[in-house]
Amino acid sequence: MEKKALPILAGLMIILLICSSTFLCNQKQAEHEMRTTAEGIAGSSLYMIWINYNAILENETDMLTIEHINDIYVKLSVIEAYSATVGRLVNTQLLTPISIDMKAITESMQESYKENNIFTEEDQTKYATLITEITALLPLISKVFYVSESQEGAKVTLEVNNKETLLTFRDALKKHVSGLNNV
Repeated sequence: MEKKALPILAGLMIILLICSSTFLCNQKQAEHEMRTTAEGIAGSSLYMIWINYNAILENETDMLTIEHINDIYVKLSVIEAYSATVGRLVNTQLLTPISIDMKAITESMQESYKENNIFTEEDQTKYATLITEITALLPLISKVFYVSESQEGAKVTLEVNNKETLLTFRDALKKHVSGLNNV
């Protein structure tokens, strides 16, 4: 009886090993596919953030109009939505507070325009600050969210690099916006 059970037991062990290895391979493949999908979504979102910030910079003007500021506000709202997506994927909201603070700057300019029916010199300074901050932010996005050895925009990482540089930027912007609210 023992001699008959031994081949059956060996066969069951082989079947168990095959099933286990198949399960592990499928699980590894599923994890890889999910990571690739998440990186693709993060990359697309970062691209849209980049495009909208760039559009703001490309439309820089010396003559402010309310339409121009409203357009910037809309672009910043779009950036905020894409920033939230990136934040969920990398498990840290670094970009969302920045876009919210930049929206606060444009909101204060919109309010000033409603009160004065023109943009004041202070509004011109706020606009110049906004443009300067966006210009400084774009290289930081590359530094934080892209693999450093890859060409810019080539490989997104879900592990945030150099987080401190973006936190420093965010804190400085937050301090600037707090100053606007105290004026």
